[in-house]
Amino acid sequence: MKPAKLNGFKTYTQAVQEGKYDLYVGNLFGKYDNVRTYWEDQLTRIVLRPFLGELVDKQRNNNQGVRIVDLGCGAGQGYDILTKIDRRDLDLGLQHKRVLPSDDLSLFLGLDISQAMVEKGQALFADQPHVQFKQADLSEGLSEIKTTEAPFDLYFSSYGSLSHLARKDLVNLLQDICHHGKQGSLVVMDLIGRYSIEWPDFWYAQSEEEKVRQYNMGYLYSEPVRQTIDIESFPIRFWTGAEVRELAQEITANTGVNLEVVRLVDRSVLVGRHTDTKAFNPQLKQTRRFINCLHEDYLRTNLEELMLDTSIFPEHEFITPFLNELINCWNILIEFTQHRLSHNFSLPELKGWDEFPKPLQFALMTMDRVIADVGWMWYGDPRANIIEPQLGYALRTLEYEMQQGWGCGHGLLVVLKIS
Repeated sequence: MKPAKLNGFKTYTQAVQEGKYDLYVGNLFGKYDNVRTYWEDQLTRIVLRPFLGELVDKQRNNNQGVRIVDLGCGAGQGYDILTKIDRRDLDLGLQHKRVLPSDDLSLFLGLDISQAMVEKGQALFADQPHVQFKQADLSEGLSEIKTTEAPFDLYFSSYGSLSHLARKDLVNLLQDICHHGKQGSLVVMDLIGRYSIEWPDFWYAQSEEEKVRQYNMGYLYSEPVRQTIDIESFPIRFWTGAEVRELAQEITANTGVNLEVVRLVDRSVLVGRHTDTKAFNPQLKQTRRFINCLHEDYLRTNLEELMLDTSIFPEHEFITPFLNELINCWNILIEFTQHRLSHNFSLPELKGWDEFPKPLQFALMTMDRVIADVGWMWYGDPRANIIEPQLGYALRTLEYEMQQGWGCGHGLLVVLKIS
């Protein structure tokens, strides 16, 4: 195999050396911040749950384990996402009941271009023989595993891995997957959305050249550190939902294998990684850090800081109206929560209640009930440890229920099926 070429090689190698890819969960800043833990990873699990559940049941009926390949695996964080999906949300038993217990896995194969990532993954999962890692350059497609490995049930990628590929290389990879996969195989891609509020200057890109922009991972570092170091930039391909549908049609035409788009979900619409760095849009409020505060124990958040302004976005035929509606609902929920902390009143008394979208009504009812139910508690700081985290989840659900899969979030989660 010829030497691998990696966009962002310096960034990823340094991040591994500094321990940023260790399996650590939860924080106010950095790679494993609270938004990633309680918003992004959880929403990925919620989206994948029905598809993965169907796949696992099928393999069980055939007395076979599930085979997964993680494309651009990093140090194996995708394993944690896929094996910690609860069968249902309201399971209050002692033990979690997972959609994909590790016992149902016959192989989890991680492929990454970075040898440092491969070695980190091998060290982290050394005690799990069904988890393996290999170096591979995905710009060359599936390469040798097309002949050395049987078809996989799930071709999985996360955290924008496949946005490192040029469009022609992603076409080549997906064509390899279609030829290598089998009836019912799933393909999951986590792409970088072009219509994110983080980079409105990218919204009107037309040519393929314009859709590939320089990107950086400055969010790995605190604000003071960002001012003192040289942060590497590298090209990333930004995607929209419409382009993903066009891509699937092209792959189907080229291969004769039907690659069906079964789900498109925008993730982190208002709390993308670069809302905090403001590297691409200096007008943004640092919303992500305040959402991180909502999920931090014994830390009370100034909810006023979460209020957003709709005037900082350019005009766009359908993106701007969507963002305006979402931000308006977001602000109503925060204003209500602030007021409800010190007042007791009936929800139908809210001006415009009957016209509110259903996701907003549900979020308001959630916060009303939470605040009412913790009113008798005086131990453990109920505001910081109960009310504020539930506000975080309510905002997450509001964003999820109102998203359109257009590429308006930092992440565009794509579920494809070979059928």
